[in-house]
Amino acid sequence: MKYIRNHKKLSIIILIILVIFLIISITLGRYILNIVNNFILETKSFYFNSSILTINNKGYSINNWDGVNNYTLTIDLSNRKNAKRITKADISYDINVNCSGNVTCTLSKTSGVIYSTDESDSYQITVTPTKNFYEGDIATVSTSVTSSSPYTKTLSATYSIGIKKSNFSYNIEDSVNAKYLTLNLTNSITYYQVQTPFSTYSVGDQISIDDYANLSESEKANCFSAIVTIEFDPKILFCDLTNKLYINRLSTNYETETINGYNYVKKFSFKLNASSNRSIIFYKDDITKNYTYPIVNDNSIVNVSVTTAK
Repeated sequence: MKYIRNHKKLSIIILIILVIFLIISITLGRYILNIVNNFILETKSFYFNSSILTINNKGYSINNWDGVNNYTLTIDLSNRKNAKRITKADISYDINVNCSGNVTCTLSKTSGVIYSTDESDSYQITVTPTKNFYEGDIATVSTSVTSSSPYTKTLSATYSIGIKKSNFSYNIEDSVNAKYLTLNLTNSITYYQVQTPFSTYSVGDQISIDDYANLSESEKANCFSAIVTIEFDPKILFCDLTNKLYINRLSTNYETETINGYNYVKKFSFKLNASSNRSIIFYKDDITKNYTYPIVNDNSIVNVSVTTAK
């Protein structure tokens, strides 16, 4: 005790080091224990996996939410490790979600089953703001799934969803074994810009949503709020050609590619209305792929560019 009193600073430093070492030891021990438990389960041919959730709680940082509209997270689950290692029994599981106080989270379901014949399942978390968000604000969402049959295993992830006040944003929802992905587009601009002069309007004039609604269809064709161009590999993705955005596409920037004697769409442009959200479905050539963006993949499988009204 006398030594401690005479060497207070040194004692405090040693105590801090011991505490840090203890925390690291506990965390590392839990990390190693999870890996060992997972190995044991796999020796029993039990595979409960996800491209998003992990046994040691993977963290994600997202910075493309406008803080106004709902934000949807899609979580995929599977009963396989690879094409040859598949769980033969049905896997029952329970879902849990926790959110920071500035949002509410709604699950599409609270439990589920991965049937051995289906080999995959998924669920969605809808994040809804409960306050006004500003650029730089963050919402936290933690989710976990725990299998209850035939064995117990927990997978989890934590999302830090940042606010980015931008005029235009997009994301891709997808999961392993899904037949198609969904490209979601959001135009936050609240007005239109005149592209071709008409009536009393000149090029560059701004038109409000209400005034735009009163224009004739031919007059509306002279204005835009956002012109979006998307490009993709038709050997990998096939666009839903019944989508209204494709049907009403612009004649400019339209390209196809010939594959095995057939023409496939690879690029087209369209107008996106002010303050609107639209979605486009793309069928996948390889359903085992997960093209979720920006959570799972750093780069989007669909190249999106936009010109917005000023």
